Amino acid sequence: MESMSIVYDSGGVARINKGKVTGMVNTNQIMADMIKKSGSIETNRIEEIEEVVDYGLEKTEENIQKVALEYLEEKGFAKREDNLVRAKQHVTESSMYSDTVCVRKRREINDDLLADADEDDYARIAEAVIVDKLTQIDRKLTMISQPRYEYAVEVVDDILTDADKKQGSLAEFESFQSMLNRYSAAGWKVHSITTKESAKTKISMTGFSSTQKQVVVIFERQI
Repeated sequence: MESMSIVYDSGGVARINKGKVTGMVNTNQIMADMIKKSGSIETNRIEEIEEVVDYGLEKTEENIQKVALEYLEEKGFAKREDNLVRAKQHVTESSMYSDTVCVRKRREINDDLLADADEDDYARIAEAVIVDKLTQIDRKLTMISQPRYEYAVEVVDDILTDADKKQGSLAEFESFQSMLNRYSAAGWKVHSITTKESAKTKISMTGFSSTQKQVVVIFERQI
């Protein structure tokens, strides 16, 4: 259904505007928005094209430099002498086969793949989106009912706290708490902590050797 209205411009000339009646629901647009939000299919394609922009200026040194400066500003490059020389060369080469100043530029085109879709297309796409979402749900339910885990092992010689860090020391230092937080930030949790005797020996103050014990921390996370 279309509406028609008559408007007058500043010169008093009447113009007729035609368009769809406002307030009606555009179901195709709603479907397009929902399909795009689902992320199940590709709805946009970005292509990079190269085009030659004609500035319509006479090919003089002054105009070439003017366009080169605009080109640098558009690209966000510093207006240094070396950049200006390269920009002028680019403008000169772009204008080689023209009587006016031209610049070869690259730009991106966002192609809406749903632009020409009709109701039947949206219906088939919606079915594909529903199947994809159901597949994702099934995969997540399988992961919940049959969880899989991976493990990591950290062997610590001494349980150090932040207070053990020597002031002014450039040596690499990580407290036990920092190590736990590092793993936690990556999604790990402590599975178990045990001790083991190392092959190294330590000489005590009494002169006797004693076996050094190390702390073994096993981390776990679901995959």
